[in-house]
Amino acid sequence: MDKKLQIPHILQIGSSSWQDQVELPAGLGWHFFQATTLPSLKDYMEEEEISKFKALILEKPEDLLALGEDLTYFQPYTVFYDENHGLEAPSAELAHLLTLKQARPWDFSNKHQFLYVLDRFLYDNQYGDAFTVRDLQVRPDFAGQQTVLGQHFLKLDGAYGEEFTPIAQWVYNYVYDASRPINFWLEYEKDPSCQLQLRIQFYRYGALGDWVKDAVFSEEDMQQPLELDGAEPYYLAFSLEAKGEGSLTIGALHKRLSHGPLGGMTVGAQTLRDHKRQEIFAYFHPGDMKPPLNIYFSGYRPAEGFEGFGMMRAMGSPFILFSDPRLEGGSFYMGSEELENQITAFIDQHLDLLGFEPKEMNFSGLSMGTFGALYYGALYCPHAILVGKPIVNLGDVAANLKFKRPDEFGTSLDMMQLIIGQVSQEGIGQLNQRFWDRFKQADFKDTILALAYMRDDDYDQQAYPDILEALYELPVRIISTSRAGRHNDASGPIIEWFATQYKEIMERDFGRNQ
Repeated sequence: MDKKLQIPHILQIGSSSWQDQVELPAGLGWHFFQATTLPSLKDYMEEEEISKFKALILEKPEDLLALGEDLTYFQPYTVFYDENHGLEAPSAELAHLLTLKQARPWDFSNKHQFLYVLDRFLYDNQYGDAFTVRDLQVRPDFAGQQTVLGQHFLKLDGAYGEEFTPIAQWVYNYVYDASRPINFWLEYEKDPSCQLQLRIQFYRYGALGDWVKDAVFSEEDMQQPLELDGAEPYYLAFSLEAKGEGSLTIGALHKRLSHGPLGGMTVGAQTLRDHKRQEIFAYFHPGDMKPPLNIYFSGYRPAEGFEGFGMMRAMGSPFILFSDPRLEGGSFYMGSEELENQITAFIDQHLDLLGFEPKEMNFSGLSMGTFGALYYGALYCPHAILVGKPIVNLGDVAANLKFKRPDEFGTSLDMMQLIIGQVSQEGIGQLNQRFWDRFKQADFKDTILALAYMRDDDYDQQAYPDILEALYELPVRIISTSRAGRHNDASGPIIEWFATQYKEIMERDFGRNQ
């Protein structure tokens, strides 16, 4: 492949080129034009053998108007303009374009720092995983009480000393190769009577036990993800230190590729968090800003991040992706009232931004994502809810672990512990009821429910019949299909049917031909 196609390219529009004002990062293709001399980007990119631009930098936001149809060469969240040249009252056309590209005002006073941000944090990849409490070793002489809460939480209760003292360490190291910035996020809850700090030890990469330095992070530091963006690779070791006394519950230590100030799990994404340090990832793509707004809840994912981006973008309309990084692969988008309210607030914010009504939305998901689509869809009663392999009776999913799926998806018990606070027979009913209390209050008379289910589902065999029973006396339009097999069988046909229903709804009800 031509080397020119591999390097990142940036287009700058303004009065003078930054190339003459600041040293550019190595290996960066820089292209400068004044707004009045801007060529056809299609012809220019073909002539210069440029496959895509990484970012667009504008001196003034109104320079967007000079691009016309060439704006299609820039992805949302990759357009930046000088915040000191922002317009208090942009024209309707310019306001539309700024929203269409989710253009960001930025302080260009330190151009070198901004270019560093683009170079290090603006990229397409997403990835995250976590050390769990199974990777945690408590100090042998700790005299307090230790309680293992499933596979994902460890509760300590006792005295930790008057000074910060190591209380636990993760038994595995992490390899930081310096190719991309990373960040860390620790799940924990504690009594106010004890304090924490996280210690990271840096060891020389490629050496055995060659210590370089320590970094210590307080609870105040840990209010935000801990960023690591150095040029040198290291082996990292982690330990938790405590002082005072009381109860401390330790969860996962997440480690993720970082996009720094440009987004959460990916560029433009947000991370929703509650006071328990539980998280949901959310991403909005403006599409063409015409109805409908499609909302997709990612399925079970041990590797943290979003799914469904390509499928949703191909539809052309605005969309929202949600992803749940808790437990082993997600906790079905249920959590504290605070966390759930942040999910609905994110939807409301972008519904208002687009000027859409609830009937100009579609909710969707597969497997774990079906719970999110139905649970939150019940609050909005959108145009359609599309699901494949629905799971709604989460208590039953946990109960089925013993006989229907022995030793498979033990995370369901961890979910009961996380959401209900106990693993018990009573917890089964309480976990089920969380869904039905909401679903049965919804007014679905103008909502299409498209459901594809497995007839021998070993996770939640009653999901489809229970939904039918709940809607039996209501004038609801239901489209359904089924396949023989257990939950994880026939994924291909289910996904194909799901995509076909989406396509038909987009064409028939919104006049969109893909």
